[in-house]
Amino acid sequence: MSWLTFRRNESVATLAAGLVLILVGNSGAQDVRVETQQQARTRAQNVIEQEQPTEEIKDSELGEIKLVQRAPRPKMFTIFTLQSFNYTTNAFLVPDGVEDDFYWNGRLGAMFIPYATRDFTPRLIFTQEWYRYDRFSDLDFDAQNLTLDVKYDLNHEDTWFINGSYSVSRLYSPDDSVGEFYRYGFLNASVTHLIQLQTSPVGVGLTGGSYWRHGDPSDSDRISFYFNVAAFYNITDTVQVSGFTRPEYQHYTHDPLGSREDVNVTVGATISWTPNQYFALAATASYIGNYSTIEERKYDLVTPSFILGAQFAF
Repeated sequence: MSWLTFRRNESVATLAAGLVLILVGNSGAQDVRVETQQQARTRAQNVIEQEQPTEEIKDSELGEIKLVQRAPRPKMFTIFTLQSFNYTTNAFLVPDGVEDDFYWNGRLGAMFIPYATRDFTPRLIFTQEWYRYDRFSDLDFDAQNLTLDVKYDLNHEDTWFINGSYSVSRLYSPDDSVGEFYRYGFLNASVTHLIQLQTSPVGVGLTGGSYWRHGDPSDSDRISFYFNVAAFYNITDTVQVSGFTRPEYQHYTHDPLGSREDVNVTVGATISWTPNQYFALAATASYIGNYSTIEERKYDLVTPSFILGAQFAF
């Protein structure tokens, strides 16, 4: 997810309310775990920000004065958690897709914003993640991620902005005899445009971007270009439904089976409930199809999920 973000108000901030879980990889258990962890980071945060009223001052001599709207300063520290309960129709990401499974993904993290201006916000984010499968415990793994993310607003309305980030991650097995089995770097850049349809409770988000992943071992290294489209409808102030799609072109640089080009497409829908700035619930379902120049890398699956999110900023 830095995916499509609508913000509702300054108190809601970045509480997650939607999930796109994209599984892209091959039939080996290690690569399944690599891709599951990587794509789980594209979880959407579909929270809408409403315009704050302009402040007014009334003075007997000067009359009515309208003040320029002040952009709220983000909190310096945020502690958050995200717990998702998932089902996949294709646990091993293989062409026949006959093995399904349930799995849990738990995430605990902290975010630090050392400095921010109206248009520029750097963030340092650390997360610890756990993945546990019901039937196929060989796929279980843990992950640690450290990300530096920079957001630059192209206009004062925050409807056009650029994100750039670099993260380092390590994946390791809960089995001490296996230990760490993969580490990688992830460089990402994107441009996002948010559209509010007049005064209606409907919004659209468009994001185009590219990323480069390089790791050890290098089997999953790739350069990708993606485009996200999401439409949001606010049923009430706290309940939102959304539909989304994400086509992605992937060029693998070190696949052991040979020259590889993939097109990965995700289509899905989410309903979320965000009663306050601390807590959110969501249910989402998505279809993922991976079309590859290598026959063994083709697959599709359906992934419904239930998500609980919480955060505290200070």
